[in-house]
Amino acid sequence: MAGLCYGAAGYLDRPGISGFTITLVSVLSAAIPALFLGGLLGLRTRLPPATQTDFASSVGVVGFVLGCFGAVLGIVGALELLARTPYSQITEWWWVLLLGGLTAMGLAAFLKGGLRLLGAVVLISGALGWVSLLTDPAFSGVLVPMRSVHVFFAAVFCLSAVVWGSVLLVPHENR
Repeated sequence: MAGLCYGAAGYLDRPGISGFTITLVSVLSAAIPALFLGGLLGLRTRLPPATQTDFASSVGVVGFVLGCFGAVLGIVGALELLARTPYSQITEWWWVLLLGGLTAMGLAAFLKGGLRLLGAVVLISGALGWVSLLTDPAFSGVLVPMRSVHVFFAAVFCLSAVVWGSVLLVPHENR
């Protein structure tokens, strides 16, 4: 659902949109990080608990914490709970934390024997998200502002989020 909402918000958010559409984009902007938070929680249930000697499990825990913090920061930013405070600019960076967490959790799942497919899909999704974010002209940390590249990779990221989200919905015994 997060991927679909992200795609819809990106499609609808344009200069000169109506008041109704602005409201819809605002609702979607709060729903996107909340739905990604749900996806991270679902992904965490598939990863084994961390042990002191298991690198993959530890990376998964770090990724989970980082991604959840990013998602919560995204919700706070969308609801403008820190508006007019010195901390309001930090909410713009929620995607960095979310994508870092997603990448780490994908790596952790990929390194686990029975979760290689899920891990690969989440890892690829994270990589697509990174390319989209780092080419987004609206992002203050942009490396190479290229709108067409950003739009393409954002669309593919949306689809990849739908794929790994749907994999999480399939019961383990049916995969």
